[in-house]
Amino acid sequence: MHSKRILILGAGRYNVPSIQAAREAGFTTLVADKNPDAPGLKAADRALPIDLNDCDSLCRSVAQYGGVNGVVSMAEVGVRAAAEISARLGLPSISKEAAANATSKAAMRRCWQNTGYSTSFEVVASLDEARSAVDRLGHFPLIFKPDRSFGGSRGVTRVQHAQEIAEAFCSAQSGGLPNTEVVIEYWVEGSEHSAEVLIWQGQTSLLCIGQKVKSLPPYRVDVSVQYPAPLSLIRESTVADMCHQAVTALGLTQGVAHIEFGYTDQGPVLFELGARCGGGHTPQIAHHVSGVNEFVEACRIACGVPPTQFAPSCRRGADYRFLVFPPGVAEQIDIPSSITTDKHVMDAGVTVRPGEVIRPLQTTSERAGFIVTTAETMQEAVGIADRGCREISIHYADGTSHHAAELLEFQELAHS
Repeated sequence: MHSKRILILGAGRYNVPSIQAAREAGFTTLVADKNPDAPGLKAADRALPIDLNDCDSLCRSVAQYGGVNGVVSMAEVGVRAAAEISARLGLPSISKEAAANATSKAAMRRCWQNTGYSTSFEVVASLDEARSAVDRLGHFPLIFKPDRSFGGSRGVTRVQHAQEIAEAFCSAQSGGLPNTEVVIEYWVEGSEHSAEVLIWQGQTSLLCIGQKVKSLPPYRVDVSVQYPAPLSLIRESTVADMCHQAVTALGLTQGVAHIEFGYTDQGPVLFELGARCGGGHTPQIAHHVSGVNEFVEACRIACGVPPTQFAPSCRRGADYRFLVFPPGVAEQIDIPSSITTDKHVMDAGVTVRPGEVIRPLQTTSERAGFIVTTAETMQEAVGIADRGCREISIHYADGTSHHAAELLEFQELAHS
């Protein structure tokens, strides 16, 4: 491949490995982020400290530096902008309509109604409408979530009783973008998963499936995503069909998709889709698990170049573990060298700084860090992550000290 120039939207700390991977693959990287101190800007060939939604300024800057061959977004906030900029510059991309579908939970559900993988839902704009919608749906438990948000489980609440409707509706509205509507749907009883999918010329390739461990209700926050999910080959085939129908129904003809779903006794049920790689370290995890460098292939596709590898070539284990600590004021962080030097630890970090308050877990923002482990099997990776949780600790201002919660602790609480 001749050197291609790629505009990457998003330069957070977790985007740095993907930016580096694109450069190593021969891309010239122009990276944008409104935060001038974003770590990814330092990793770029050209740093653009510009808001991702300021398409006018981004197009001017791209022209100033000689143009680009493609645009990719690393975050939900940049999906519509990537489609808009690509359309203006005549670059390969999903349509602006497809980008709008992929960033609206209400639009997704309307598009998915005839796929056979959807669930009943209502979309409301007021508390009175929410109460009426709950009456029409007919039974609890239900899930309330904002139609449009920046992700991170913001505003997502499980509702068990009518008395909880008002609080859940307000949480969904406040957790979403201004004036967002609220989606109400049935709670799906079953295992929860995410999938990474490549899309090229309307064809899809299921790279890997993760199994999620969630925080306790009423909030639904990932505390672990484990690969590969322990699904039978028949179930994996069904998931692959679901993923193809999901992206096709939204009008996604190229690129990449991160798809979240549940698996019930009746089969898989779609939750939501992002027209981007999964967040954080997910592209690097997908590379280890499947053998396919997901983000690099997404860059190739964005430039109109066929992917060099479309189908998985291996099946290895990983655990994307998020660190959860008791509430309190952090005083000292301890990550021992046995963690940072372990060849099975892709990355580990505590995002809380000394003096900051650790709050109860309600959204991804309250997670205090992460450890990403890799191995040949899921069970091995989970065991390494559990060991890491026992060894990573925080000393609190009140004199106490706590290690990160292990999965067993969530399971014990769930059954107590």
